[in-house]
Amino acid sequence: MELKILRLLRGYVRIRITGDSCGRFLNLCAFHKIILWDLCPDGESCEANLSKEDFRKLRTIIRKSHVRIRITGRYGLPFFVHRNRKRKVYLAGIAAAALFMVWLSSHIWLITIDGNVSQTDDVLFEYLNGIGITHGMLKKNVDCRALAADIRNYFTDFTWVAARLEGTQLVISVKEGILKEGTEEAQTGPKSETGEEEKKESGESGMQSEPEEGEPADLAASEAGTVASIYVRRGLPQVEAGAQVEAGDILVSGALPVYDDSGSVRTYQYVSPDADIVIRSTMEYHERIPFAVRRKVYTGETKKGILLRVADIPFGIGSIDSSFEKFDFEREIRQAKLFENFYLPLYAELLTVREYVYRDEIMTKEQAKALAAENFRQFLINLRQKGVQLFENDVKIEWYENFCAVSGTLDVGKEAVRRVTLHRELQEELHTDEHG
Repeated sequence: MELKILRLLRGYVRIRITGDSCGRFLNLCAFHKIILWDLCPDGESCEANLSKEDFRKLRTIIRKSHVRIRITGRYGLPFFVHRNRKRKVYLAGIAAAALFMVWLSSHIWLITIDGNVSQTDDVLFEYLNGIGITHGMLKKNVDCRALAADIRNYFTDFTWVAARLEGTQLVISVKEGILKEGTEEAQTGPKSETGEEEKKESGESGMQSEPEEGEPADLAASEAGTVASIYVRRGLPQVEAGAQVEAGDILVSGALPVYDDSGSVRTYQYVSPDADIVIRSTMEYHERIPFAVRRKVYTGETKKGILLRVADIPFGIGSIDSSFEKFDFEREIRQAKLFENFYLPLYAELLTVREYVYRDEIMTKEQAKALAAENFRQFLINLRQKGVQLFENDVKIEWYENFCAVSGTLDVGKEAVRRVTLHRELQEELHTDEHG
């Protein structure tokens, strides 16, 4: 597509080649690096396209190959301007449109966010608006590196953030870390209720700021449990698989001892540790499902409409005037684009209104059991999305007169690890060794 646009901007001609030496003509063009495309044989002649600049180089080749050349078409901007050179207003309009396209290409008309689970798009867009990142802003005013750092510092559950410009869109990709057990996001699955939250960090660790990535530090357990597996790429391991640890225990040290010839520790080399550590612990699960439910039932009555807008200015067909007492409002936004990443500030909003009524029902045991199983399945999917491994589960259903209760414990494993400042005793040893 880009090559086609470039050829149209530079201009090209289509020629018909006749004579007994068409093959020699094509060989000479290849030797002189004259590019022909859309070559089409037609009996004893053939047709092809070539650029306006290359056409001027054919005089010597035509004389050597003894062929005849006839132009059958002229295409592209130079020929268009020449044909319409007397239509100044027309050309001025085309120039204005071209400048308008250049202006459009220098702005951001679409912001996409992917990889976020715990933080919704609305929360992220509200933060972006607060720091001045909005639709329609100039691309040159966006520092992708600084923007990624700001988002990572503000949303502490994001372990990795990247921002990049693609055409007229800003793409923000994030990766989330493991949420601590006891937070609302980790404990609450779809339609599930969990037990009381537990605090996993001591007051002392909560007051300390976590070292930046790449700085010398230690890796400590953020909660109590059993080390299921440990693989250290950089640093000195302090525990082995199967060890019982408490919150705050050092798992990997960033202080590597340097020994002298006698085998004694001479000093320490400080590094930023890197390791994959899975800590096994238990998690409570509780859910209560009443048999009496009120379901939303759609009547099948709908109303549809289209709202067109340029940026934030609506025009064209208006919104829907609904007379339904209870209804759901659906909006699907489609944005115009010229190429894969050249988005325009033109939007079509497809509006749909669906009428519904409430209906009171009593679930059977089979229906309640199926609903409990589906809610538990969604809860496990939510855990897996956050990187939590499930080893065993002991969840049971207890039946009562008006409801059923689902409760039990899950044996899970997760990277419950955080970066902490280096051990104070090692820092004192290093200070003593360096200064005698």
